[in-house]
Amino acid sequence: MMIFAHRGASGYLAENSLAAFAKAVDLGATAVELDIHLVEDELYVFHDRRLEPKSTGSGLIEQYTKQALSLITIDGEPIPTLVQVLSLLKPHNTLVNIELKGLGCLDAFIALYPKLINELGYDKNKLLMSSFNHPFLATFKQQYPAALIAPLIEGVPLNFAGIVSQLNAYSIHLGLSFTTQEMVDDAHKRGAKVYVYTVDNLDDLDMLKQMGVDGVFTNYPDRAISYLGLDLG
Repeated sequence: MMIFAHRGASGYLAENSLAAFAKAVDLGATAVELDIHLVEDELYVFHDRRLEPKSTGSGLIEQYTKQALSLITIDGEPIPTLVQVLSLLKPHNTLVNIELKGLGCLDAFIALYPKLINELGYDKNKLLMSSFNHPFLATFKQQYPAALIAPLIEGVPLNFAGIVSQLNAYSIHLGLSFTTQEMVDDAHKRGAKVYVYTVDNLDDLDMLKQMGVDGVFTNYPDRAISYLGLDLG
């Protein structure tokens, strides 16, 4: 089972911070999840559209300048850029799930994606793009047919995992409360992996293992790795 450190090791350190991602690697995670927003011409790693209450800032993140954002911290940690996070994780060959969130981030990420591979040298098979905005994913996949994409689902659609076939998705990411055996089986029949968020309870983890899911997102990756007896070295 794949264990994604959700926003880094966010159960221990400030979510989506360089420290949290470094901690995730130290704890044995081979995959992480993060969120991106566009600020001027740079993609930053931050979850919410508003800076409060998680940071020292306030207001919409996309309305900030890069210089102003550089003064904002979360638990004393600066808000990193996507390139900074990937530069940190690249030596560890970490699988990175990038959730496309903010307005305008799609076009910026479409422009940045080839640079991440050709200039930064990140393995394209270690970059997995997800979003609740499924048209974002369709547009991105049209631009880069070989890229790995994953629709996020918070519910159970009438056609179960039909979106997988529509998008030619690598995986489908399901909310824990809506993960059913029918969804898991249908996704697998369509050739997609099933990853579930956010799983911090070990009883839930055990249930999902029995259902045959392929991975989970957790704020405590070390606990999941230890419980499952995984050797990720």
